[in-house]
Amino acid sequence: MGNERGFSFPESLLSLLIVYIIFSTLFPLMDRMAIVLEDQRLAAQAASVASDAVDGHHLTGAVEGSRMMDGVMFDWRMQGGGICVSYKTLSGWQSRCYGTEQ
Repeated sequence: MGNERGFSFPESLLSLLIVYIIFSTLFPLMDRMAIVLEDQRLAAQAASVASDAVDGHHLTGAVEGSRMMDGVMFDWRMQGGGICVSYKTLSGWQSRCYGTEQ
């Protein structure tokens, strides 16, 4: 027991290497998950905008418009038998169409 003085230098380097490997694999995974969750949140907001726009279309007869939600501009347009909503994400412009195409 008298000869133990804590971790040696190679053991410290090995533990730092293990911590580095763990964090270098987790950060890209967390970044990808954050982007996927953001895309899903925007898709849900686009569906909400489409629902509100359809209600507005039946009340006022408007066929296109836009709505700002959480700093993102959603542009909508009635097309055929449905509605399409366009918005910009981190990966570029997205367009979601809802309704029946006949």
